[in-house]
Amino acid sequence: MKILDCEETRALEERAVDYGASYSELMETAGQAVVCFLRNRFEVEGRQIVVLCGKGNNGGDGFVIAYRLWDWNAKVTLVLMDGLPQTEIARQMLARIRNTQVRTLSLADNEEALEPLLLEADFIVDAIYGIGFRGAVPEKMRQVFYTVNHSPAVVVAVDIPSGLSGDTGRIEGLHIQAHHTITFSTLKPVHVFEPGKSACGNVLVASVGIDEQLLWKQPCMLERTESSFCAPLFVPRKADTNKGSYGRLLSLCGQEGMAGAAVLSGKAAVRCGVGLMQIALPRSIYPIVAAQLAEPIYTVLDDTPESEDALWQALEQASACLVGCGLGQGSLARQRVYRMVEKSKVPVVLDADGINAVAENIDIVKTAKAPVILTPHPGEMARLLGITVEEVQENRLEVARSFVQQYPVILVLKGNQTLIAWPGKPAAQGGAFTGKIYCNPTGNAGMAKGGSGDVLAGMIASLCAQGVSPETAAVSGVYLHGMAGDRCARRLSQRAMLPSDLVEELPALFAEFER
Repeated sequence: MKILDCEETRALEERAVDYGASYSELMETAGQAVVCFLRNRFEVEGRQIVVLCGKGNNGGDGFVIAYRLWDWNAKVTLVLMDGLPQTEIARQMLARIRNTQVRTLSLADNEEALEPLLLEADFIVDAIYGIGFRGAVPEKMRQVFYTVNHSPAVVVAVDIPSGLSGDTGRIEGLHIQAHHTITFSTLKPVHVFEPGKSACGNVLVASVGIDEQLLWKQPCMLERTESSFCAPLFVPRKADTNKGSYGRLLSLCGQEGMAGAAVLSGKAAVRCGVGLMQIALPRSIYPIVAAQLAEPIYTVLDDTPESEDALWQALEQASACLVGCGLGQGSLARQRVYRMVEKSKVPVVLDADGINAVAENIDIVKTAKAPVILTPHPGEMARLLGITVEEVQENRLEVARSFVQQYPVILVLKGNQTLIAWPGKPAAQGGAFTGKIYCNPTGNAGMAKGGSGDVLAGMIASLCAQGVSPETAAVSGVYLHGMAGDRCARRLSQRAMLPSDLVEELPALFAEFER
């Protein structure tokens, strides 16, 4: 599903008008969508409903809602929060109210009367500010916002809760906390990124009559992954194939004390269907890993010229590489990471210590001959950029976007709503972002355990080795990894589930896709 920011949403609406719609029709349909939600979910007849309206077109939606709720015999009070509407179509919608029994108040003239009204209401509709809001809520409205947030009423926001910026998940100050948010045509960034997402409550996307073809053609930076994205991975395998048909993955992972990372990433990779897996690892952990993972072939590294040659010969035969899970941060490990990035002719997935190595020399990714996928958690992302974890988490979308604009990689920024980003064609200085970012909706806090990232890295690398495009491998791997986590949480609980359980969940999950 597309996630449109403020500018993209306005462009979509302008295109719809160019193709025959009118702004008044879009406003009428938006208001009707909110009323339909209320009527389908609740009993509105005879109920006390307060509709808070701003002076822009979001307020115009509120006027439609007030009129239609009155038509369904609700007891409606309309509050002009910032004076009379400033747009022509909003004024037209307000004019209809004058011939009804809708009670109309102005905040400027009735501030004292408004508090008990809000506290006694059954429903409050927030149509004050839309997706274009920036900055802080005016002082004159703050008490109203505070009262709304402490009212026992069900609060329904139109498009987004007032006080939030539609283009980010950040919360700058006082805002309305909604139980339900009805947005139109597509999700907006604030609906999917915390902490704004939590302020929206339950989010419903409603159509306002814009043609699906126009929506499909609308350019956008951000999309939310859906299961249909992964479906092409599960076409039936042809009968006349063999292990060579499904790729060869080279994994350079593990060190003494970190054998588990090699095991988890390796198990995930073979479960995801790669034809042949070759693991290069130190002799000290070979018995541990091989005892738990029988399917791969092994290249034992003992720091001799012969074993080093064997590693680079394996690279020549590989169709993808996984580098870094539990690899360590010694000088030899770092040298191997650099050489992998520089010499590989096939996609390279860098995780964990692979990322830590390039963080010391990030420009090395610009020398890569093949696609590079980085899978950092927030701490690793902070090291890549030389900033704090808090700075990464405060604006994950902008961090991901600016990073792939600067470095030619596919970035998997892990965490709640993992982001998968890659650059497009080089943009002019200061030009619009030409790449793509996917926001992943699957996964849960039970996956916040050491080893989950190793499983994800193995899954993505396995898909790359099988010939899936690196972008699709990253987006699909993250989605399927999260789906496995959600199933584990339902079956085992978030507390008790383990990263190894994610791997064991994959067969049943894949079987459902294949069916």
